[in-house]
Amino acid sequence: MTPRSSLVAVLLAAAVAGSTATAVAAQEYYSGKVVTMITHSNPGGGFDAYTRMVARHIGKHLPGKPDVIVQNMPGGGGLRALNHVSSGAPQDGTVILLITPGVLMHEVRGEPGLRVSLRKFNWIGNVTKQNGVYITWPTSKVKTIEDAKKIIAHVGATGVGSVNAQIPWAMNRLLGTKFKVIPTYKSAGDFDLAMQRGELDGRNVTSYPSYMAGLPEDVRPKVNLLVQVGKEKDPAIPDHVPLLTDLVKASNPEKLQVARFISLAFSSINRPLCVGPDVPAKVVEMIRRAFDATMKDPAFLADADKMGAELAPMTGEEVQEVVEEVLSAPANIVEEVKTVISDPNP
Repeated sequence: MTPRSSLVAVLLAAAVAGSTATAVAAQEYYSGKVVTMITHSNPGGGFDAYTRMVARHIGKHLPGKPDVIVQNMPGGGGLRALNHVSSGAPQDGTVILLITPGVLMHEVRGEPGLRVSLRKFNWIGNVTKQNGVYITWPTSKVKTIEDAKKIIAHVGATGVGSVNAQIPWAMNRLLGTKFKVIPTYKSAGDFDLAMQRGELDGRNVTSYPSYMAGLPEDVRPKVNLLVQVGKEKDPAIPDHVPLLTDLVKASNPEKLQVARFISLAFSSINRPLCVGPDVPAKVVEMIRRAFDATMKDPAFLADADKMGAELAPMTGEEVQEVVEEVLSAPANIVEEVKTVISDPNP
């Protein structure tokens, strides 16, 4: 063997050894580490339940099979948790956040408190995407969206900044409905009690199958379904329930872009997960593929079925595209959106 060929052989051997070492390191990246999954909600809520469900299974799909624990970090409508993940937490992939999609509109509206733009976070995936559907109780005089244009319908909300308030205000401006938002309720469960007492006509439902399954059998067929809000029709919702965008296209077509923006921002992602903006790309890729594998894991699917949790997963790449599209909307559309979802009586 010539000196030159010997050198080539040594270099090739070193390259193979380095590649093998890198592969082994990747396979053991999380070995001995603990992954913390954070959610912005208090224990016991829907976001908490989804976070714990994912946490029970994702560890075995991460290289090195780490233990996964859950931490609740409520505050600021999700801002406290987001700011922690962006600047207070380790940027090594050991902290994963499941957050409300409502933070998208927070940034769109230019409200203070968010330290880092959401487009700079690394999005891992989305557990489910569900259209919101607006219902009225069987005893309400408002049975259809056309009725809502003629009769005042009182609907519940948990605050003026909640989706439950903003969408009815948007429908009033885009469709000419007469929804009267009552933003003083503490939870969605309070809406139901208020409807049964006759205090409210209706509410927004973000998980139609689960909600209907929880109603008495004699009530289910009598609930009125007025409109659904989403990018496209949800197969879980009866097909005759119209999309907001279709209604706006028919009656107020010049505002269709506004309706599309609202539908994308509020309903295309419901349980998204992310990691901090400075987590290395290779680690982000590991977590994304672990999330994808978790969504197909028979044990995870059985767990979700037992809980009655709805699944319609999206990859991290798909979530990243939605976030970018929403935050890149033209300024004139954003300004119109701010107007139509705002409190008419500030």
